[in-house]
Amino acid sequence: MITASAELSSALIALAERCRDGETGFHAAAARMEDPTLRQLCESYADQRAGFRRELMRELASLGVNPGSAGLRAETSAQDLTWSAGPDEVVAVAELARRDGAAEAAYRDLLMQGLPGGAGETVERQHHELEDALKHLNLLERTLAPN
Repeated sequence: MITASAELSSALIALAERCRDGETGFHAAAARMEDPTLRQLCESYADQRAGFRRELMRELASLGVNPGSAGLRAETSAQDLTWSAGPDEVVAVAELARRDGAAEAAYRDLLMQGLPGGAGETVERQHHELEDALKHLNLLERTLAPN
């Protein structure tokens, strides 16, 4: 069980950074999608990740950590999805699923360590929502892939 406030703060900051990376990646993908349904889906997942980040920042504030000085990276490490000439929605969805898979693993690993109180409840709920999104992206990837 994570018990020290500094250790919990560090773990929540790491998740908030993953959420920011996801938000940025989904926005970048939406900007390149030709299909309006896929574009809207990416925007909705970007909004979801932004909401996750805000919730994590509130948890940090409840621990007495100033969200403005919480040590979040100023820049994200995974800002753009790269495509060759033109959008390839199958490749984009596969990359988004890969990134969400990594985020889901980070959430799962943190939950296995145990989190106290409200932070644990928040992270567990977000993890379930992330699992659902990942299942959806994986299904979408299989559906879009050429036979």
